[in-house]
Amino acid sequence: MPDSSEDSDPKLAAGLAALARACEEARFDVRQLREAPYLRLSAVFHQRSEGYALLRKATLWAAETHEYLYVYTPPDLDLPLWRTIRNDVLTRGLACVRPHDEHMLSCISAVILCRSWHADAATALRRECFSKSFLWGLRGWTRLRTLAIRLPASEGCPAARICNTSAEKTLLPLIGNALSSLFTLQETDS
Repeated sequence: MPDSSEDSDPKLAAGLAALARACEEARFDVRQLREAPYLRLSAVFHQRSEGYALLRKATLWAAETHEYLYVYTPPDLDLPLWRTIRNDVLTRGLACVRPHDEHMLSCISAVILCRSWHADAATALRRECFSKSFLWGLRGWTRLRTLAIRLPASEGCPAARICNTSAEKTLLPLIGNALSSLFTLQETDS
């Protein structure tokens, strides 16, 4: 297993701590991890909504949504490492998904904090579009959201970010707010 890069990088450690705090404030169950290469944090969120008439026993509808978020901290993101992380996230996330009549959506999210990335890895991450429905959507579906943040090299510089379209409106605001006290996020083309 690789050495822990956040031990020698204070910005990475601060970013990881800020993400953990933001997830806890959003009522995620957060766990610090070191079981896979570069996997440092997992956060799980479950929500159940239901409608009923007069009595709670007379439930008219119910819907469950789930979020499984995994944070990785490699120093450099290249295409083979991206594929490894993607497969690890999907394996872990799909193992947690339990489709049933009230299951609506399970989002599996990969957040990568790194110092640099290769252009081919950035392109693959941005184009990621994994989605799976269960029993033609009657038992819900799942979607993979991906976000990578390249930490700034010096003070006052913005951090670069890339994400797929699934993460643009949902995952990015949570992570952006968590890291806003440390640095600003700027979208990049590479």
